[in-house]
Amino acid sequence: MKSVLFLQSNREQTYSFAKFLKKAKKFELFYDKKSNYPKDKEFDFVIPCGVASTSLFLADKGILKIGQMTFSENNFITYDKIKTLRIVEGLGVPIPKTFTNKKDVDILPVFYKSLREDSYRERGIARTVSEIIALKSKTIFFQELITTPSTYSVGYLADNGKIVASLAQKEVISVPYHGGSAVVLEKWEDKRLYEYTQRIVEKINYSGWGLAEYKYCDKRDDFVFMEINAKFWASIEFTFINNPLFLKLLFDIDIKQKNIKKAVFINRIIQSDLKYWSKIIPHLWKSKWLKTEPLTSAIKDRLQNKRKK
Repeated sequence: MKSVLFLQSNREQTYSFAKFLKKAKKFELFYDKKSNYPKDKEFDFVIPCGVASTSLFLADKGILKIGQMTFSENNFITYDKIKTLRIVEGLGVPIPKTFTNKKDVDILPVFYKSLREDSYRERGIARTVSEIIALKSKTIFFQELITTPSTYSVGYLADNGKIVASLAQKEVISVPYHGGSAVVLEKWEDKRLYEYTQRIVEKINYSGWGLAEYKYCDKRDDFVFMEINAKFWASIEFTFINNPLFLKLLFDIDIKQKNIKKAVFINRIIQSDLKYWSKIIPHLWKSKWLKTEPLTSAIKDRLQNKRKK
């Protein structure tokens, strides 16, 4: 039996990983909600499920390897959102109009988010000048708001700048609406998404796992790069079942490929605001139902949030 430790194990991707590892019956699973690797134990595999645990483990151990894939320090450049955008722009990949100083913002509405991925994540939409002025944080920047509702992404495994496994997907409905976790997810095929992601991965000399995110812009008639999440993503089960090569390269697990074109995440429906349910319900009957945590936890979270309000 191989021992597997999940760091930041309260993340949704932990539950998705655990389902497949338990079925393989050759792994013993351990969970730690903290980001730091415990000093008194050793494990065969360590799966950091968030940015903090990923960067801390690499800083501590010097190498982060899962199966055939090694996560490189080169990937940390993606934590700097502005630097990454400039690199991407230089590759001819469209990016949103971007402002680092609120005084320079000359379009409304604008989307704002944190300058770095490894810091407290701030994000939202400012629709007026007064709303922009009211934002006191010095760790955010502003971007042209791409108003199309869906987010597109490419999940990938890469080795020295070459993508070795990938899957593109479309978040039909996300919570929160302007950018969050997928509630309704579709498999998507567009060669531009793969080509743009490969350009970026090659330029960074990226190794390991990541998720490149895009919005489709009607004005440009093209996909616009938003960011790269240099970690395992919350909807990774959808990737696993549609492209088993991910599990093979990471854990030497063989599963049968399923051509799942659309999935709904039931626990996220329960946790979402009721105003979204009318949009989500029509998708229920044509989709694969997935969970990224036990439904009992999702119901408990919703009740707790309701009490807080």
